[in-house]
Amino acid sequence: MNTYLRLPDLLLAITLLLGISAIVIPVARRLGIGPELGLLLSGVILGSSHFLAPAQVDRLRELSELGVVFFLFMIGLELDLGQAWLLRRYALVLGSVQVLATGLVLMFYWHFFTSSWSLSLLIGLVLANSSTALVFQLLERKQELNEEHGRAAFAVLLFQDLTVVPIMALVPVFAGIGSADYSWWNILPAVSAMAVLFIVGRYMCPWLFHLATVKRMPETFTAVLFVAILGSAWSASHVGLSMALGAFIMGVALSGTDYRHRLREEVLPFKNFLLGMFFVSVGLTVDISVLSDHTGKILMHVLVILAVKTAVLYVAATPIRMDHGPAARLSFLLAQAGEFAFVILGTLLAAGVVTHTQFANGIMVVALTTIMTSWLDALGVAFSRLSGPAMSNPKISTS
Repeated sequence: MNTYLRLPDLLLAITLLLGISAIVIPVARRLGIGPELGLLLSGVILGSSHFLAPAQVDRLRELSELGVVFFLFMIGLELDLGQAWLLRRYALVLGSVQVLATGLVLMFYWHFFTSSWSLSLLIGLVLANSSTALVFQLLERKQELNEEHGRAAFAVLLFQDLTVVPIMALVPVFAGIGSADYSWWNILPAVSAMAVLFIVGRYMCPWLFHLATVKRMPETFTAVLFVAILGSAWSASHVGLSMALGAFIMGVALSGTDYRHRLREEVLPFKNFLLGMFFVSVGLTVDISVLSDHTGKILMHVLVILAVKTAVLYVAATPIRMDHGPAARLSFLLAQAGEFAFVILGTLLAAGVVTHTQFANGIMVVALTTIMTSWLDALGVAFSRLSGPAMSNPKISTS
């Protein structure tokens, strides 16, 4: 089969995705597991039919990553910069402790399966990252972004996105396949790019929006908006940052403009469609045959990852004096592995560091943890109530 998706095949794949989703999502809502899990299960159903080859699944997932880009733009668009500044202790303290502690603990665990300490550390740091798209979508749907566990999750996820830059740059060293194509001076282009994106979004884009509005050119308005989103995503990717982070910065820059509500209305349909495709594409990566051949090992890896991340997050919340309720919700909410793991696994496979079987097992482990996000959140809610109800809309201390 051709490894590339021709347009007719792409249309058929999207039609199947939407058709299966239309059936599965209502069932998922009935079962109380949320539409995100319904979309993931839709991908599992389509993937088990083997309609698409593995290479085609990868390309469909790459296309669907635009959903995460548009979603992070929307999150940035609705962010208040003053509130964001209050989250710095969550990002710097909780985020750094979570990433480093989780990475080290999982390094020792993974060393049982590989003789390389550096490769074990790489895997541990990668698995320390959580799923930005799934967690944000869940919090938005449940209207919990303004609760303490929602704000803390937001800050930790942004910190994790920033760790992508050094981890990606040091992959050759960690994996033992070469020297780092990275010097600390290379961080300057990334910082400069973020600053330029913010300035362009804050000052140039509003002027262009105003000009298009005055001249009554709605097509130009929409074109400027999409150039801003996609251009910021490309620029961030070009300097080693994630595309979603670039779109988020552009959204934050535009959050203070008079066109904020119109921008949201323009982007919302695209965000919903593409983000739905993203969740389905993650489900497509689940290979049932791999699960049946290595069930015990895969389930053990999944349980260890979830247990370690939950425990580390709960303990890490102690230094910043989070109460039991928000800490419990946060620890279960961020227990899954993130999309970043798919990228690193693909890099290691291309470099010959892992075998095809190890790659397939790794993809299955990551995908299973993401599929369990809604259930993990439900466990977090139950655990948070053991010693009292979860807090809602608490005042965030900056001390």
